[in-house]
Amino acid sequence: MYLAALLLSVLLLFLFSYASIALGPFGSFSPAELLKALQEGDSLEGAVLHYRLWRTAAAIAVGAGLAMAGLALQRLLNNPLVDPYILGISSGSALAYVITLALGINIPVLWYLSTFLGGISTLALVLLLAAALGLSNLSLLVAGVSLSYMFSGVTIVLIQLLGDKIPMAVAWLFGTVAYARPDVTASVAFLSLLGILIILALSPQLESLLLGEEVSAAHGVKVEAVRVMVAVATSLIVSSLVALAGPVGFIGLVAPWLARFVGGAGFYRLLLLAPIMGAVTALGADVTIRLLGGQSGAELPLTAITSLMGAPLLFYLTTKAREVGGL
Repeated sequence: MYLAALLLSVLLLFLFSYASIALGPFGSFSPAELLKALQEGDSLEGAVLHYRLWRTAAAIAVGAGLAMAGLALQRLLNNPLVDPYILGISSGSALAYVITLALGINIPVLWYLSTFLGGISTLALVLLLAAALGLSNLSLLVAGVSLSYMFSGVTIVLIQLLGDKIPMAVAWLFGTVAYARPDVTASVAFLSLLGILIILALSPQLESLLLGEEVSAAHGVKVEAVRVMVAVATSLIVSSLVALAGPVGFIGLVAPWLARFVGGAGFYRLLLLAPIMGAVTALGADVTIRLLGGQSGAELPLTAITSLMGAPLLFYLTTKAREVGGL
């Protein structure tokens, strides 16, 4: 069952990747035309293909990273309804981005950098507040949710001061990979991969937490240290991905659920399957955006599509899980 699910998910990843590269408002490519356009990099077709390749890479990075971050936090907090933004990282990143625009800074590299640093700074503040409350799962949630609401409120106020930059801010806040730059995408992919590697290194400890914190501690697991390291890893992933594409919703919540449904609940299985499901979901949503835009090239927010896809899917998966006693 698991092997079949894994093979099917890999096949879907290749198919959706091809669709992402081949389809769009500025022309569609057959496999032969793709190869020809790759060889003629200076042509219009080559430029379109180059743009789509990096956009595809950005969508894969966003989907896989958010799915892994969501899976790690769901296991750490023992709550299947947790998403990667629960610690307030996306709200801190969004606030930093809007502050940069409000200050009149028009250097894109500084937008990305400030957004990433805003997320990391939020993590530091969350950990300080949680430590004051005892550094438990509950204290992490309380600190993260509290800061998230506070930063979101400040962001809404600041947006009103942006004037003609409001559309740009709103487009980013709803999530998009349409403006993914090669240098930023490569840097973000590296940072996200670093976070994923930390989670993989912590997977035995996360697996043991299923037995309960007391039992895990009795087996030598340093629970508080695991909490901090998972928070650092997920924040590294989320901060970098939010800097690249904005706070894309639902993928980090739904992809681990989908992986559990098709491949079983074993945590080690999910470590491979969930990121692939996340990448497929992000690619599917981004291709849908381009097809709906038609020849006009209009871009819908990525979160609008992921939410429309994810909400019914989450309800269905929850219903099926209840039927088999899995929830």
